[in-house]
Amino acid sequence: MICQFYAWPPERAGKDQPLTASDSNSPDIDFDAITRKYEEERAKRLKAKGLGQYRQLKGEFARFARDPNAEPEFTRDPVKREVQVLVVGGGFGGLLGGAHLRKQGVDDIVFVDRAGDFGGTWYWNRYPGVRCDVEAYVYVPLLEETGFVPREKYAKGGEIQHQCRLIGEHFDLYRDALFRTSVKTMNW
Repeated sequence: MICQFYAWPPERAGKDQPLTASDSNSPDIDFDAITRKYEEERAKRLKAKGLGQYRQLKGEFARFARDPNAEPEFTRDPVKREVQVLVVGGGFGGLLGGAHLRKQGVDDIVFVDRAGDFGGTWYWNRYPGVRCDVEAYVYVPLLEETGFVPREKYAKGGEIQHQCRLIGEHFDLYRDALFRTSVKTMNW
């Protein structure tokens, strides 16, 4: 992805004309050359096998597809229903979306996540010493709403995942959450 930032408002003659690169104060940049260069570099790293270069999580590798943090015997019949809002993923993006929708009075929100709980990357990554490299008061969302206070400047993963669960509880997002569930198809 290539981004270019322009001074705003631009100095230009026709106010009703579309903004072009020449309207900015930026130096001349050959975007086509940059795009070609990125495509060349990407091509060097692509393998002819495409997706075939990756191992399937079958046979001896099937254990890597299992959630080590959830009940191994969990089963549920497939769920088929219409919902007002379907949120795929229970990480920060999904939690923030759900929290803000609840604040706006939206009641019919269903979360679907392959994990066994809210947390996204913080659900899955529980190795010793895991912590965030961004200050907790900047990184961890909705602290004021839940009353959560991080113990350290750089929060540990377990503490961040705890806040994710607090968000789920505070905004009643667990009510219709479907954890240990994968989305196979969606139709609009």
